[in-house]
Amino acid sequence: MLTPAATLRWRSIFRRPEVSTFFFLFILTTIWSRNRFGSLAGGALPATPSGAMNLLGSYADSWHEVAMGSASASPPWIAILAIASALFLGKANLLVTLFFWMAPLLIMWSMYSILKEYSLNSFLRVGASLSYALSPVALASISSGRLGSMVTLIIGPQIVRYLLRIRKVEKVSWQFIFALSLLIGVLAAFSMQAFIAVALIYVIGGIFDVIDNRKNSNPRLMRNRLTRRFVLIATPLLLCFPWSFQLLSHPGRLLLEPGLSIAGGGSALAWLANPGGVGSIPWWAMSPAPIILLVALFSSTRARLFAEVGVIFLLAASFAGALAFPSHGDSVGEPLWVGSFLTFASISAVLAGVVILDGLRNKLASTGFHFRHILAGLVVASTLMYAGTAVTWTLTTGANSPVRANQESVLPPFLALNPGVKTLVIRAAEGVNSQTLNFYISRGSDARLGDPDTAPTSPLAIDLAVRQIVDGSGLASSKVLSAYGIKYVFMKNPIDKQFVHAIDGLGGFVRNSATDAGIVWRVDGVSERLVFTSASGKSTGILADPKGTRTFSPGAGILSLAENFDASWEIIQDGKKLPKKQNEYGLPEFAVTNVGEFSLTHDGTARRGMLALQSLIVMGVVVMATPARRRRSEMSVEELT
Repeated sequence: MLTPAATLRWRSIFRRPEVSTFFFLFILTTIWSRNRFGSLAGGALPATPSGAMNLLGSYADSWHEVAMGSASASPPWIAILAIASALFLGKANLLVTLFFWMAPLLIMWSMYSILKEYSLNSFLRVGASLSYALSPVALASISSGRLGSMVTLIIGPQIVRYLLRIRKVEKVSWQFIFALSLLIGVLAAFSMQAFIAVALIYVIGGIFDVIDNRKNSNPRLMRNRLTRRFVLIATPLLLCFPWSFQLLSHPGRLLLEPGLSIAGGGSALAWLANPGGVGSIPWWAMSPAPIILLVALFSSTRARLFAEVGVIFLLAASFAGALAFPSHGDSVGEPLWVGSFLTFASISAVLAGVVILDGLRNKLASTGFHFRHILAGLVVASTLMYAGTAVTWTLTTGANSPVRANQESVLPPFLALNPGVKTLVIRAAEGVNSQTLNFYISRGSDARLGDPDTAPTSPLAIDLAVRQIVDGSGLASSKVLSAYGIKYVFMKNPIDKQFVHAIDGLGGFVRNSATDAGIVWRVDGVSERLVFTSASGKSTGILADPKGTRTFSPGAGILSLAENFDASWEIIQDGKKLPKKQNEYGLPEFAVTNVGEFSLTHDGTARRGMLALQSLIVMGVVVMATPARRRRSEMSVEELT
């Protein structure tokens, strides 16, 4: 008789620990994300443009309409997001929403995929990868909109996997080296802090190479090793050209993450593997990572190596977390966010924990009561306690994260009617006492994705004018602000009433409105983007399009442009470039001698050339990373016949 074929039951699939755990995390993430279904903004995440072409245009632009204007190169992650948006029919905001929703699953999958090399126990692998997905740095990164740290959490385990394979770098093929460089290049595009962490590992490896060469002198082998390590470090920087080279000229920016400048938790929290800041899990929900690293330091297995690396990254995070300086165009210094350093510390802790716990039950059962029993119990207990606390937090308080869907605009609606009009926004600094103010210059809309990363430093004249406004001594502040093209001052609630009275008492500011959102004053004077000053000293505003202007000059005089000075600004009249110079405020001005039409443009030739060079570099690395055709001499006889 025929035996009926066994049928697959769905119930048996969910009995597999990896399937049931991923399903549990999916349900948990969906509940946690209940306020994040829609167009996201908040925390460090600016609003996302609706289309991929907007992102590509922002990346390719030679001049960025942010604050007083900037010619800085856009970070490559903007182009990566734009290209990835093609999978969603160019809906960039949909891509960002899905990414924040599915990030915990991607983080868990990335860690689970590498743990197969360290343990055959599926329950241990699943538990370790789940604890990584719910680690303090993962929860804080998603809640506060840290794109760089989120990408590091996903790519980081894969890079660690490949780094461990190149301990003898001279035996690795060039194809593998360029493929790994391409992956690190993507990581560097999102987080230079993460690239520094990876480069630190390379440098440590290079130091060991030098020590080994002193013991066993082999100059040829040494050159081979150092050449390959140099390529691994230099290629990601070339892939991110020209943005990476601009960062090298401002070393402090190497530690910054993408997005708005939001304070981290400082060095004390970093020792607990918690980055802190808004949206982070409370400090008393202690991560098991520091405990695991401490226990693993006394291990005789390779867990000790992971622990040593993890402690180095905890030290780096603690040191960087103590730094605070103005960044991304802000006027107030904030403690640095150290999420990428803590990500590698968390990866080290997970790997060390898996190595320690794998097969430990049988080892402990075969021995009498020992201090290893206590340490193992401490590791397991701390992990379970944290997991319970993290799950409870995500289901309750954690859902009210700074990153939310459909956020209201910071500016009142009527200020957004005229795009490009500059508004000085003054508000209380987050995480600082109410007497400390922060300010930025808006151009009729809230910050968009990529704007903070290209924002210039505020001119000293504006810094001084704002200080004098709030202390009531700025009698000439309105003249300074109008010279920079600032038409409105908006003080956002909640704000101290004494600051409001100080502005009302000054001349040159006319109160326009007062609502629940805040108070708006109009700045007296001619505050257009382009101003013509005649020989008699009379100033007249000229309408100027942000991307370029073709208009009419009424006579001889001076044309002043309310943008930061840059050598690429040009005014062409009668086929000739007008001479330009910086005025007393550091803004470009042009001498006009004739009546007639003129064209105002920002020459993007240099930017286009750099993009072309970057494209060639990317294509070259991709070609080197892909498998090459084999020679006939490398083929077997069977293949040839």
